[in-house]
Amino acid sequence: MRVGLLISEFKDKNVCDMCLGADIAARDLGVELIIFPGKYIITDKNFSDDNPFEYQYQAVYDYIYEAGFDGLIVDINRIGNSAPILKKEAFLNQFGKKPLLTVSEIEGFDTVKYVKNTESLEIGYLAIEQIIAKISGNVVKAKRKKISELTAEDVISANNKISAMSDLASRCSYDKDNYDLIIKKIAVAGFSDLEVFLLESPRICSLKKGWKVPKHSKRIITIHTGKSEKFDKRKDMETSDIFDFSTIEGTKIIRNVFRGEEQYGLFIMGFDNSVRTGTFDDLLTSIILSGIRINFLKKCLVDTEEELLQCQEEIARDGSVLDHIGDQDYLTSLPNRRGFFAKAYDLLKTDFKEGTYAVVAYIDMDSLKNINAIHGHDEGDNAVKRVASILEEVFGKESICGRIRGDEFAVIGVTDEEDRAEELRIEMARQNNKLLMENTKYLNHLIYSICEFDYEDSLSLREMLKETDDNLKNMRRMETIG
Repeated sequence: MRVGLLISEFKDKNVCDMCLGADIAARDLGVELIIFPGKYIITDKNFSDDNPFEYQYQAVYDYIYEAGFDGLIVDINRIGNSAPILKKEAFLNQFGKKPLLTVSEIEGFDTVKYVKNTESLEIGYLAIEQIIAKISGNVVKAKRKKISELTAEDVISANNKISAMSDLASRCSYDKDNYDLIIKKIAVAGFSDLEVFLLESPRICSLKKGWKVPKHSKRIITIHTGKSEKFDKRKDMETSDIFDFSTIEGTKIIRNVFRGEEQYGLFIMGFDNSVRTGTFDDLLTSIILSGIRINFLKKCLVDTEEELLQCQEEIARDGSVLDHIGDQDYLTSLPNRRGFFAKAYDLLKTDFKEGTYAVVAYIDMDSLKNINAIHGHDEGDNAVKRVASILEEVFGKESICGRIRGDEFAVIGVTDEEDRAEELRIEMARQNNKLLMENTKYLNHLIYSICEFDYEDSLSLREMLKETDDNLKNMRRMETIG
């Protein structure tokens, strides 16, 4: 049985005590308990310009939807301490008909039953017992344990973990996904159970646009019962499965890792005395963010260096530096990368306005490297020119189509016709099938992503291209799985 406990934050001693009671009861009764520290519902009263990204803590609750929870316990009074009753009700209603108990009374929802002045530790016990009864219909009783006060040794242990992690984050380096040294050092730092997940690229989470739980994430660090575990091949996994495949036994805590509007990853850790120190949870999150971001930036640097080397090879092979310095691709007569971006910015500046839609596409010639390797570069050039003619036919002269890399094209257009992207996807599918059929020597196969964006004042070309590129990466991933 899997139960989620939704709390505000561990800085509150009463919250910590309730989690302690729930943890002991869950272990005794065989319940998998997962704690979600999501801080507070954002309202006009508690929103601050000094910390404008506080809303992102709430995003951690979204992992509940597809992760197979049997029931939820929600500390709604603290999570919604500044929120009006309608916001609290909306927060609780988002979880649908899933068995749910609130820690404090709210009309229309079942509440954990306890007498006035009951200690928070006991409320934690009662919450687990009563959610089991609500889910299964069985009345159960957990064994109570005496909990000692937080000791100086506990605080020193938590500080040592933070200190070791901080030193490690500052030394973090990217080496082709080789995290073995990092894992061993974190284990030595005193962490018993910890799993860190990395996203392929940062995901935007904003108040205006909201966010979606990333479909895939890569587990890069696993420490189980104080020992590091090595993964020879770290593959992307479904984010909805992270609890099913977690190596951490007992109660877990899950946290997102954000910087500004961007999520870089997430982590799951075993619940222990460290969180009772109050600031441990937030400090750990910040340090893991630092390590992940340093690692991500160094990975970007490696990828950029590889791209530069590829460009140098292309220039050497083409024998025409002027084509790369100018704004036109020598082979297709389409704009090159430089020309495409210049024209795209001009188009958006003049045509993208209220009531219009920007359609952005990325097209990848998935087979070009094989064509060049097997049939020669002349045949590869013919394949590139054929794709360029198809894109001009599909997207028309009103759009800007460019060859931004040897095997990649980008397209942008502005239209007042809503859902134009769907029409283009249908036509691209038809042309792609036709392309596959027309050559008997080789497959000229395209992977493409076409996205449509409503006009927004703050929407940038970079954001549109990034979302379209992310979709293309998902297409590549699906092609690989398929």
